[in-house]
Amino acid sequence: MVKKYIVDLSEDEVSQLQMLIKKGKHKARTITRTHILLMASEGQTDQAIADTV
Repeated sequence: MVKKYIVDLSEDEVSQLQMLIKKGKHKARTITRTHILLMASEGQTDQAIADTV
């Protein structure tokens, strides 16, 4: 399957997103979107991300 969205995050951006998840004081929607961004930056396909979320 062709990747529709390609995400390239720097190490600083990845660490900020991981800190956001660890705190757990944000809305569930924000945390879900953070997980999606991190999975996309790891190179997972769109279908795999959709199945996970």
